[in-house]
Amino acid sequence: MADFITLSCPSCGGKLEITNDVERFACAHCGQEHIVKRSGGTVSLSPVVDALKKVGVGVDKTAAELAISRIQREITALQIARSNLLSVNPRPALSPAVPLTTLLLGIALLGIGIIITCSVGGSNDPNHTALPASIACLVPGVLLLILSQWLPKNYHPNTSNWDQTIGVQIKSLDAQIAVKEAELQRNKDFVYN
Repeated sequence: MADFITLSCPSCGGKLEITNDVERFACAHCGQEHIVKRSGGTVSLSPVVDALKKVGVGVDKTAAELAISRIQREITALQIARSNLLSVNPRPALSPAVPLTTLLLGIALLGIGIIITCSVGGSNDPNHTALPASIACLVPGVLLLILSQWLPKNYHPNTSNWDQTIGVQIKSLDAQIAVKEAELQRNKDFVYN
């Protein structure tokens, strides 16, 4: 092998003479720094910037891996805080007796309305005196049946104070968890893709 190898600068195309012992140098024509790569009898040049980019990607992946662990701990801490807040301050719930009472009263009024309509109404009641009485029972009965189904899902007494204090804190924790989960996913995508 000769004492000098002649190559062209990948940046400017200038002729370069490299000795066997050189591993890094700057082009005399453009000043770009290069790393000499020797492999299997071939010699090539790689700009130092490319090597730094590879190091940067490695550093970024390491940082993302560390961030994944940190973010998972932060999400767990936020979930524990949320759980503790709810265990100490549960949302007020409607007593099960209220919808049950409403349901039973609705059934009773419907039954009374049907009995009035069937026993007094029809052709035996030419003045239609039973009709207002049966409507007075049937309509509230139907409304109470509907209300008995709506109450457990939609009505919670004494929740306005809870919503303005604990509810706001829960929403804040939920928002923080969502932000952390998005950040966690970005880091996972960077590391694993």
